[in-house]
Amino acid sequence: MKHNSFHPYFIVLFFSVTMLFSQTKEHPWQISFGFNAVDTFPTDVVTQGDLFEDFFNVGDHWNVAPYPSQIGITNYIGSGFSFGLRFSHNTISKYGDLKADNDLFASGDAVIKYDINALLKTERFAPYLETGGGYVFFDEISAGYFNLGFGIEYALGQKKKTVLFAQSIFRNTGETYGNKHFQHSAGLGFRFGNNDQDNDGIKDAEDACPEEFGLAEFNRCPDSDNDGVQDSIDACPESPGLAELNGCPDRDGDGVEDRQDNCPDTKGLQSLMGCPDSDADGIRDSEDACPEVYGLEAFDGCPDSDNDGVEDAEDECPEVVGSITNNGCPEVDESVIEELNEIGQTIYFQTNSNKLSKNDKRILSRVYETLAAYQNYEIEVQGHTDSVGAEDLNMKLSKARAQAVADYLIFKGFSRNKISARGYGESKPAESNLTARGRSLNRRVVFKLIKN
Repeated sequence: MKHNSFHPYFIVLFFSVTMLFSQTKEHPWQISFGFNAVDTFPTDVVTQGDLFEDFFNVGDHWNVAPYPSQIGITNYIGSGFSFGLRFSHNTISKYGDLKADNDLFASGDAVIKYDINALLKTERFAPYLETGGGYVFFDEISAGYFNLGFGIEYALGQKKKTVLFAQSIFRNTGETYGNKHFQHSAGLGFRFGNNDQDNDGIKDAEDACPEEFGLAEFNRCPDSDNDGVQDSIDACPESPGLAELNGCPDRDGDGVEDRQDNCPDTKGLQSLMGCPDSDADGIRDSEDACPEVYGLEAFDGCPDSDNDGVEDAEDECPEVVGSITNNGCPEVDESVIEELNEIGQTIYFQTNSNKLSKNDKRILSRVYETLAAYQNYEIEVQGHTDSVGAEDLNMKLSKARAQAVADYLIFKGFSRNKISARGYGESKPAESNLTARGRSLNRRVVFKLIKN
C-alpha cells in the first residue's frame, strides 16, 4: 500500500489518545495521553488468524506506535457512564504475518464507557467496559467501525486525580474492504473540573472550601465535630469543643482545654494547668500533703500556724513560736524560771492551811499563761513550809499545798499528764525560821520545768 497524506483533522495524531476512564462526579472531565498498538492477526479473517489467536504475540503481530500516539477527552454523565472522543495514529509495518510498507493508520472514535467500579466500589482499581464507533484510515482505505473493549485503571495520589490505564478494543466494520483489528493502549489520565466538587450545593467559585463538604454558616467549610467552630480554625477538629478554646474540649469546665489540662476530669485552676487546689495555698491537691489546710510549699502544703519553721504536724507547740531544735516549742531560759519562782513567792498560805485565796488564784492564772507556752515541758510544783509544828505534819502540809496549786493549773487547762506535785516540808528553807519574815518566805511554792 502507498502512504497517503494526513487528513486535516488528524494533525492531533502527533499526540497519543485514549479515553480517560473512571471519571467521577467529583472530577467529571478527563484528558489522557498514551501509546497504542494495532494488531490485525487474531481477528478470524481469511488471511489472518482465528479470533484471539496469538493475542499477545507482540513481536510478530503488533504495530506499536511510540508515546504519545493517542489522546482523548471524556465527560462523566452519571450512573457510571462516560462519553468522549478519542484520536490515535500509528504506522502499519505488518498485517499479521504479512509485511506492509509502513502504511498510515489514523482513527477517531466516539466512545461510551461503563465503569464497573460503580458496582464493585474498589478503592483505586477500576475495571471498565467500552463501546462506540468511529472512522479508521488504513493508508488509502478508510471505513466506519463499531468498537467493543475492556480496560482497567489505577488511581494515583490522595485525591486520585491522576490514573494509569491499559485497555484493548476490537474494531469491526460492515464494509467488505475494511480491516478488522484490535487496538491496545496504555498511558496516563488526568481528571479535572467540577462546579461543585464537594456536592454541598455551592459552586466552587463561591465555596471557601470547594473540596470539602461544608456548612452554610461557614461559607461551606466543614465543621467535622459539630461544635460551631469550622475545621480550618479548629485546633481539635475531631473533638467537640468550645469556641473560646479554639474548638478544643474542656470536660471539667475550668477554662483549661483537655490537651493541656493535667487534671481533665477535675475542675482546677489555670495557673496549675487545670488541677485543683482545695486550700488555695498554690499547691495542687495531688502534690499537697495537707490538701484541705492552707500550707507552705516548704512543707509540701502543710501548715506552720506559728511560722516558726516547724510544720504543725511535728510542732509540739503549734500555736506558739518556738525553735526548730525544741520541736517548735520555746526554749526555757533562766529569766523565765526566775519569773515563775518570784511569782511563786507571792503565794502565801496561812499557817497549817493549803487553801488558795482569791489573790493566790489571780497569781496562778499568770503562772498558767506563762507555762502554756512550754507544752513540751513537764512541771513539778514543789511545796515548802516553815518550821512551826511537827516536821511530819509540815511534810504533809507542803504536799497538800503543792497539790492545791497543781489542781488549779489543771483546772485552767494544763495537761494533767504533764504536771506533778511534791512536798518538801521544812527541809529546804529559803530564809531563817527564827524571824516572822523568814517563816513567811519559807511558806512558798517553787516551779521546776523538766524538758521531755
